[in-house]
Amino acid sequence: MIRRPFKARYILLIAALIFGSHVMTSGSEEGKFGTPKGDEGTRIFKATEQLFYSGEFRLKGDRAFLIGSMNDTTPWDHLDYAGKHLNAVKGTIDIEVNERTNTGRVVAEFIEGSHQYRIVFDRFAPRAPYQDGGIAARIYEHGDSNNGDSLYPKTWLYLGGWGTATMYKNDQVLYKDYDAHFMVMERSRDPKTHEVHYPVKRTLPGGETDPAGMEIDLWVRSKEQNANNFPPFETFVHLCWEEVIWR
Repeated sequence: MIRRPFKARYILLIAALIFGSHVMTSGSEEGKFGTPKGDEGTRIFKATEQLFYSGEFRLKGDRAFLIGSMNDTTPWDHLDYAGKHLNAVKGTIDIEVNERTNTGRVVAEFIEGSHQYRIVFDRFAPRAPYQDGGIAARIYEHGDSNNGDSLYPKTWLYLGGWGTATMYKNDQVLYKDYDAHFMVMERSRDPKTHEVHYPVKRTLPGGETDPAGMEIDLWVRSKEQNANNFPPFETFVHLCWEEVIWR
């Protein structure tokens, strides 16, 4: 057995550690799991960039508010940033869609007074590239996001849909093939005052929503315009659900 001097053994040990570190680093750079690649560890990925993304969403909304009333006469405000004209109604929304195939069904039901209303939203189609095929996930919309209009603050959409819907009143068609849009989004209304803090002078680059909460919004609107209303449509039905349940 050859016994090397302590100094020689020490040098060999250091060399082995350096060589092993180089091998591990080289292997990591070749794509072993858990190793960041440039800035990919922190950037926001599209849903379709997720390895096991199914595209299937099943959600339910509860604690519903109707912004304004179904009986409002012009002029009305159905965005109501001040939160002064929200009517609590008994009703839910059920969302079962596939974002990959842009198919599925959104059904909202609520009661106002003695009347029952139902919205069936099952025809999805894009009007802008960011809307993908009519259903899109993990995107910013509204405000200064450059996606959609600026009627609402910039918000992160966990899920959104665009297309046409039919609305029923007591099982009779009330509005057929009206433009529709739903958003599963960050909370936009103050949980105590129901105020939407928008527009405000921003001091931070994010939006005016609260990422600590969620809500579901649904709009059904006519193509006919009316500049006396806000938003400027002849018809604009707007509902919000403060409780979001993922299933």
